[in-house]
Amino acid sequence: MNFLKKILLGNSYTKKAKYKYNTLSKKLDYITIQNNLTTIRNKKKINVIFIFYFRTSGMDSLIDLLNKDESFNVTVLLVPFKTISYNVYKNDRLHDSQLEEYNDNYNYFKSKGFNTIKAYDESTNSLIDIELELMPDIIFYMSPWEGILPPEYRMHNLPQNIIYCYIPYSMYLSKLKNDQFNRPLQKKAWKIFAQTPLHKQLAIKYSNNKGSNVLVTGYPKMDPLIKNTEGNMPKIWKSEGSEKIRIIWAPHYSIGKDENVKLAFSTFEYNYKFFYEYAKKHPEIEWIFKPHPKLIYAGERMPDNENFKLENLKEYYKKWDELPNATVYERGDYLNVFKNSDAMITDSISFLAEYLYAKHPGLLLTRPEQEFNEFGEIIKEGWYKSDGKDLDGIEKFINDVLIEGKDNLKNERDNIYFAYLNKNGVSASQNIYKYLKKTLVD
Repeated sequence: MNFLKKILLGNSYTKKAKYKYNTLSKKLDYITIQNNLTTIRNKKKINVIFIFYFRTSGMDSLIDLLNKDESFNVTVLLVPFKTISYNVYKNDRLHDSQLEEYNDNYNYFKSKGFNTIKAYDESTNSLIDIELELMPDIIFYMSPWEGILPPEYRMHNLPQNIIYCYIPYSMYLSKLKNDQFNRPLQKKAWKIFAQTPLHKQLAIKYSNNKGSNVLVTGYPKMDPLIKNTEGNMPKIWKSEGSEKIRIIWAPHYSIGKDENVKLAFSTFEYNYKFFYEYAKKHPEIEWIFKPHPKLIYAGERMPDNENFKLENLKEYYKKWDELPNATVYERGDYLNVFKNSDAMITDSISFLAEYLYAKHPGLLLTRPEQEFNEFGEIIKEGWYKSDGKDLDGIEKFINDVLIEGKDNLKNERDNIYFAYLNKNGVSASQNIYKYLKKTLVD
């Protein structure tokens, strides 16, 4: 395709040349996908690869359904998360702590009974050849960000006889139109399995292909909460079975202000001392400190602030974990944490929609730079709000809503949930599986 681009465009970047290239490129992609589908439909066994970067219970139900069907051969390929763990692509080996995390994630998927393969071989410091060793017919990606993948696993470097599917691992609430609807994966995927009808409308409005490959199925990541199967997940809270109020504090990583930074949601820099001191002074309340995985590297965004250097943030995390009424939890399988909490305080983005599945109140910490899309504007109406610098406002939420029980937004949350998130309780995994079965097998 790059060769075609060079022929058609050369050094010309006129609108006419770009339009000619894009039109022909779309036609070729369509023909390629149709040919691949024909080949797949004639196979007795369809090789399906799910690429994961960390442990998550989000796709368990879908993988289980496919595993039970003899038409599919499913493999979980575990790839270390480049942006927050290591850079093997420059021949840097995993450190001991990173290896421990990687092996822990591997054991998690293996314990589920999934055919799980490590993409990274620590003995040779190399990556397996996904084409030769796994021979995929279909690859499921959970993230559109190619940068977190090694070059060998990126879509444009893989053979043309593979079709690609995209199940978004998060809810699109921020105002990042091109990043959310016009990245290469969104353009070339055979199917994007969208969370809500509104996401389909947004794709029609903002994507260059007008959402032609978007299918509304629901959000499989939240299936355990819909089906009440999250009880099978590990217990996290230190005081399981107690009557303590349980609060999740989930700060986003996007601290600081920079005109070149696309996201600016986090209020962590204004309230991180308050939260620790409050938890320390109130042993009658239990906390889960659930930071965004990239928050630990906040010093890269604010290099002049000593408090956010890696070693200092590690010490801060450690102090939280040492509290008798608090736990630091950075894993991706957090639905049991959601279900068994009483509230969430956050400035993270996707959590605003995801936590509504848990049916508990939450406080959104705001800052002027936060920008939401149309879906985000609806979702945040189900949240109490306080400026992230307003420490009294945070304490007021805890006192009024959690201690005194004055939850005035419960009906609003329920209305949003049933209108947009889960109208009839149908499993998203079932919807996706039935579509694959009908389209590829039957």
